[in-house]
Amino acid sequence: MSPKNFSYMFPAYPIICIIATILALIPLTTHWLAGNIGAVALSLWIVGGNIMAAVNTIVWHGNLNNPHPVRGDICQAYFSVMNFGLSAGTLYVQYTLWKVARNRRLFVSPREKRRQKLWAVFFCYGIPLIFVVLHYIVQGHRYDLVEDLGPTPTAYPTPLTYVLYFIWDPIFCLIAIGLSIHTYSILYRHGRTMEKVFISSKKNSEKKYYRLLGMTLLISLIHFPIVLGIMLYNAIKVPTQPWISWDDTHSDFNRINYLPREVIETIPDIVTLSSISYWSIALCGYTYFFFFGTGTEARRQYRVALVAVCRRFGIELPERKEKEKKKTTRSTGGKRSWLDRLLGRRREGESFLSTIGDTSTGITFVRTFQRESVSGKSGMDKVRPDETIVISPSTVSQARDGEDIKHYHSWIEVESRRERPSGEEEGIDLEAQGSSAVEQREQEQEQRSQFEEEQTTAEPEQTEEITF
Repeated sequence: MSPKNFSYMFPAYPIICIIATILALIPLTTHWLAGNIGAVALSLWIVGGNIMAAVNTIVWHGNLNNPHPVRGDICQAYFSVMNFGLSAGTLYVQYTLWKVARNRRLFVSPREKRRQKLWAVFFCYGIPLIFVVLHYIVQGHRYDLVEDLGPTPTAYPTPLTYVLYFIWDPIFCLIAIGLSIHTYSILYRHGRTMEKVFISSKKNSEKKYYRLLGMTLLISLIHFPIVLGIMLYNAIKVPTQPWISWDDTHSDFNRINYLPREVIETIPDIVTLSSISYWSIALCGYTYFFFFGTGTEARRQYRVALVAVCRRFGIELPERKEKEKKKTTRSTGGKRSWLDRLLGRRREGESFLSTIGDTSTGITFVRTFQRESVSGKSGMDKVRPDETIVISPSTVSQARDGEDIKHYHSWIEVESRRERPSGEEEGIDLEAQGSSAVEQREQEQEQRSQFEEEQTTAEPEQTEEITF
């Protein structure tokens, strides 16, 4: 049974909003220190919305007193653009994650890094400020003061209202959802390459990337049906008036409509839509904490804060014993996680190939690190972990992309060798392949040494890591 008015929200709703505010503030320090403008903006928009919603439901519970109307102006202005702040911030964060997955790199030039920061500030703060102005264009009066809920924003229903105000929020959410789906498809096809990209990162981790990706998708999925439903309700239920002029829209602009419980009970659809909208604010706070307040970095910060507080009272906590972390790579053995299945990765323990020779000579020595990963059906079950095999360059180029060695046993040209051949034996083998291979190898060695000398004398290109 749906509620008749908003009196049911007190006192549960303000308590839940206060808890959501505290939880959303906990991971804020990590993103602030990392310089992640998008995640910081999302946290601030969520925290501000929960604070205002909690205070309003407490102050205006069971009354319509309005001794300070300016306070209502501030609340309605914030709520009128908070949805745009969430959707625009989510869109920017999702775009950054999509760009990392598409380019498969985390380092950019300082100039590009500065340009990204400017775009982040524009998306997360500039776009909401623009919508403050756009909302004022279609704002018919100051605001509506609803009993038990507080000040709410209003818009005069004209065709221009939908073009300037209502339609953009669903569009931002829809684009963010589309980018998220495309990002997941890229990660599914290039999951192994992305894993190598994150290995070289100092600020970002693969877990943080997936947490941010999941949070933005979940917030967009929560936000999109709500703003779309509000827009469709206004388009269907509220009569649309023609846009005549600025003066006609803003006539009697200083008016404040007071809506007691008796009036609200006659409009059950408004109670349902507003309840869903307000409860989603608290839900976003818990979602933000779930993705960023329960990770390894957050737990480390909790311990640091706990140690600092205990030292104030002369309590020394025992030092935490760092457990030896088992590397869960494909070359060390282990179980296959759900993320490996999602991204199409191999089971941990399947062999990688390590190139010992030079692919340009037409002959390459490749070492297998684990015997268990070699299938007996491939005819290579006699190869030991310390042995080398000789395969064609095309095989190595494909094996470097993560393919298993057992798929390429048919390319083996020479029987397996227990150790790498010495220089004389290698020369004999190369002569068998032709003297041109030896000359080509010498030329490439000279070119390589010349290139290394140029790299040592040249100034290295400065790059900075993307923060998300």
